[in-house]
Amino acid sequence: MTVYVGSFKFSPIFKSHCCAFGKICEKSGLSVCYIFCSYYNWMLDKQTRQRTLLACSARGVLSMLLDGFNPLNYVKMLVAFRKLPPSHVYLHNYHLFNHFVARLCKFLKASFIYHVHEPYVRNKQVHGKFAFLILSVYEALQDILLRNTDIAVVSSKEAYKLFRERYTNFKGKLMLIPLMYEDIGKKFLNHSIEKRKWVTFVGPPVPAKGPEKFLEIAKYCERNAPQLRFLLITRKKIRDPKFFRLRNVKIFYKERITDDETYYLISRSLVVVTPYKRETQSSVILTAYMCGTPVLSSDVGGLPEFVKEGKTGFLLSYNSPPEEWVKKLMKICENFEIYSRNSRLFFVKYFSEINWRKFLRKILA
Repeated sequence: MTVYVGSFKFSPIFKSHCCAFGKICEKSGLSVCYIFCSYYNWMLDKQTRQRTLLACSARGVLSMLLDGFNPLNYVKMLVAFRKLPPSHVYLHNYHLFNHFVARLCKFLKASFIYHVHEPYVRNKQVHGKFAFLILSVYEALQDILLRNTDIAVVSSKEAYKLFRERYTNFKGKLMLIPLMYEDIGKKFLNHSIEKRKWVTFVGPPVPAKGPEKFLEIAKYCERNAPQLRFLLITRKKIRDPKFFRLRNVKIFYKERITDDETYYLISRSLVVVTPYKRETQSSVILTAYMCGTPVLSSDVGGLPEFVKEGKTGFLLSYNSPPEEWVKKLMKICENFEIYSRNSRLFFVKYFSEINWRKFLRKILA
C-alpha cells in the first residue's frame, strides 16, 4: 500500500502530525509520500524532502484561491498519482485543492481521509460581519468536501460533537484520534526551574487567542511580580503598539522559526499560557507538554480535555482577574519539577508519535 499524507495549508503543526503518521506507516512496512505546500520546503529535513510533492503555496485566503487556478498544481498531482498510485490519501485541514484530490481518489478507488481541525463555529456573530461570512462559506465548502470523504478525523470530544451537530449528512466514517507529534522536544527537555524564565504565549496574537489577557497578566506582574518575564513567539509580524509598551514582554518574531527554535524557547519557559476565547483543541498545549512545560489555560471549548487540573497545569475562566492567573503560576513554580514531569509523561502516554500504532489499522482499513 502507498499512503500520501500532508497538508496544502501552511502550518508547522500540520507538518509534525503528518511526519509522525508517516514514520509509523514506514515502520509498519508501508510506502509513504508526503504532500506539502511549497512554503514547507525550508523546514523539511533532507530525507523527508526527497519524498515530498510540493504542490500549492497557500499562506492565506488569497493564495489558496490562486492555487485553484494554477494548472501546474493539477499536473503535479496527476503525474505523482500516475507514477505511484495511492491506496490512501490523508490530508490535514481545509484547502480548495482538497476537493480535486478527493475526487481523484474516488476515480482511483483510493481512500480519502480528511483531518478536520475546525469543524464548526456556533456563534459566528461575535467575530464580526466579515468573519461571519468567511466562516459560513468555509463550513459550506467543507460540507461539500465531506461528501467525497471516506474517513473524517477529529481530535477532541468537543470537535466530535461540533462535527456531528453541523455535518448531519456525512456518510463516511468519523474517527476521534488525538493530535500526535514527532517527539522533537525531547532533546531540549529539562525539568529544572533554574534553566527556565519565560511565561510564554505561542502563535499569532489574533483576537480568538486572547492576547489581551496575556498582556493583562504581564502588566499586573510588572507591578506585583517584577521577577517574571514574558515571551510572545510568533511568525506573524506584529504592528499593534500595545505589544511593545511593557518592559517585561519580549517578542520573538521570525517569519521562518524552526522547530528547534520553538521547542528550545518552550523548554526554557515556566509555563505556556493559552488564554483562548474559542478553541476545539490546542496544538500549543501539547507541544508545551512535549517539552515538559506546564500550561495555564482558559476553560473554553475542548481545552479542558487537554489540561489535567493540578497535574499538568490549571484551567481558569478567561475573565478571571490577572492575579488569579499569577496565583496559579506561582503554585506551579513552587512544585515545578512535579508539574514538568507530569506534563512530559502525559504527552508521551497519549500524544507522541508512537501512539499512532494503535489507530493505524483502523484508519487504513
